[in-house]
Amino acid sequence: MDLSLQQLRGFVAVAEELHYGRAAQRLNLTQPPLTRQIQGLERALDVRLFDRTGRGVRLTAAGDAFLDHARRVLALLDVAPAAARRAADGHTGTLRIAFTAIGAYAVLADFLTTVAEHAPAVTAELTELVSPDQFEALADLKIDIGLVRPPIPAQFASVLVHSEDLVLAVPADHPLAVGESAVTLAEVTEEYIGYSPEGSQYLHDICAAMIGMDRYAVSQLASQVPTMLALVRAGLGCALIPRSIMAMRVEGVSYRELEAADAHSVTLHACWSPDNPNPALQRLTASLTSSAL
Repeated sequence: MDLSLQQLRGFVAVAEELHYGRAAQRLNLTQPPLTRQIQGLERALDVRLFDRTGRGVRLTAAGDAFLDHARRVLALLDVAPAAARRAADGHTGTLRIAFTAIGAYAVLADFLTTVAEHAPAVTAELTELVSPDQFEALADLKIDIGLVRPPIPAQFASVLVHSEDLVLAVPADHPLAVGESAVTLAEVTEEYIGYSPEGSQYLHDICAAMIGMDRYAVSQLASQVPTMLALVRAGLGCALIPRSIMAMRVEGVSYRELEAADAHSVTLHACWSPDNPNPALQRLTASLTSSAL
């Protein structure tokens, strides 16, 4: 069955005017071609849409039922070009965002707020991945943007979105658990609980440099911060963690600031592939890049 937009527009005009002459005038047509449009539509549908009255026409039951659908089709067609332009401009669509477990505490909420500010109609799909897996997914265009730890491969574009200090996590019954002043790494005589290179090579290398590789090499290693804090809570050692993780408020774990000489900050970056064609991504990254300048 072939129905044309011209037939649908003509039908709706006649149905609303209930008069061929007024409908033709509304459509800037003469009456004969409009009459032929309606006749062709009735043949295509194999139903009578109008009954003639003394001065005009009235809808049949079939015409009344068809009118709602015709209006809906025309309404969708009216908004379709604007919807296409909005999608092409990155105002609508989907952004696949990946983040690390630590990144979720540090910056994810603020980052999603930024996305909503620049593209409120864009849907965010979230996935938790460690940074190496994010780089692989970005290269394969399986995600659009990631919140990652450095180093960032040269093939990707990135912008710094967060920086924070490391703090010391100790068991609640540890001698360093009590006090207000900052502490030094030299005061920690117990074993450290560290980051496995597979989970975060970046944090592993920073903490190894801070503590000393020999001492760090014999420590217990964990790939996820919640595991590290569980080990701290169990009294199996101390750990260096990003300040944002303090928001977890794990019972049995206390946090201490480090002396300036021992302090070190860690960074988190928004990272994406320049080859990704997603307009929503291009709109977001343009705003991220301009605000970072």
